[in-house]
Amino acid sequence: MTKSNLQKPTKVERARARLDAAVARLEAALDNRAASGSPEGPDADAALKLSGELEALRKENDTLKSVNETVSGRLDGAIGRLKAVIGAAPSGAQNKDV
Repeated sequence: MTKSNLQKPTKVERARARLDAAVARLEAALDNRAASGSPEGPDADAALKLSGELEALRKENDTLKSVNETVSGRLDGAIGRLKAVIGAAPSGAQNKDV
């Protein structure tokens, strides 16, 4: 088994997973409220607040996805450049045991 098979999720991936879970919980709460009838009074304020929070979390999720894509692309580029540099090294420098 190689080290690359055992990679831990990045901070962005963990944050995204937590955000997705929070959005799912908010959506479930809103669905439960909607199923129980239209809220009135203080419940209407709570539903409005939850709806606003849900929208904010969705925007944050989109932002994190974008950041994750950017970071992933940069890492892929850096890895490619490192492989090119390692591949360009003289053969004697790569294997000194021969």
